[in-house]
Amino acid sequence: MELLHEALHDTIIALPILIIAFIFIEFIEHRMGKKYDYKIKSAGKFGPIIGAALGIVPQCGFSILGVMFYFQGYITLGTLIAIFLATSDEALPVLISNTGAIDKVLPFIIIKFSIAVIWGYVVDFILKSRANEVNDTGAELAVTDECLTEHFDFKEVLYHSIKKSLRIFVYMFLINLSLGYLVETFEIDKSVGILGKSSYIQPMFVSFIGLIPNCAISVGIIQAFVLGIINFSSAIAGLSANTGLGLVFLIKESKNKLDAVKIIGLLYVISALTGVLLMAVISLINY
Repeated sequence: MELLHEALHDTIIALPILIIAFIFIEFIEHRMGKKYDYKIKSAGKFGPIIGAALGIVPQCGFSILGVMFYFQGYITLGTLIAIFLATSDEALPVLISNTGAIDKVLPFIIIKFSIAVIWGYVVDFILKSRANEVNDTGAELAVTDECLTEHFDFKEVLYHSIKKSLRIFVYMFLINLSLGYLVETFEIDKSVGILGKSSYIQPMFVSFIGLIPNCAISVGIIQAFVLGIINFSSAIAGLSANTGLGLVFLIKESKNKLDAVKIIGLLYVISALTGVLLMAVISLINY
């Protein structure tokens, strides 16, 4: 009962903050939504920068939109990787809603944006990736994602924001309850060995978990960080690998499934390596 009470208490505090955050996000999307596809397609050499900037916004459609543009030849592989790395699904609103971790929000955004831009250009430089010149005849892309809507209706936005917040609320409650049980029963927060907070294998493992295309994964990773079960570097690594439904759409729409697997493998290697390097830098600074 104590675990149940703590999980409910910690989660219910975040609910109003989540609703406000999602209303704000939806407002920004509706104000700028029509410009997003144009900005990505016309990015050129600034593709990774613009892709990372748009991907950092907690919106469920950017990774899917990035995959569509990549397959149509509008953007490079580096820009697609930048979008993937910057995307964190629902993690940012959840992090903001945790008042105890509010000081980590700005570093989280800066680091996610930076690694997305850097790796985007690295991928394009190494692979000599270029976007194909495709004539845009005005044909609309079939984005069937509930997050990409055209008209701003406050009642509709409020409804969707509350709906999303309640969904995240359930995820957070179940995850908090599960993690709380594991911490109390197995003392996993004090664990040592391959998954210990000081182990360089931890970000590799969390990156692998991050590849699972589910909203609960991003929430679980950020909650595990807030509860002190994983370190900041591992959280960054796992959330860099997490692209929401982007990887599902990548595999579904790819004519060559092997190429899709290679892209996913590249995303994992970059995310895991980034986590390890970030962990080494932080350890060096603290030393």
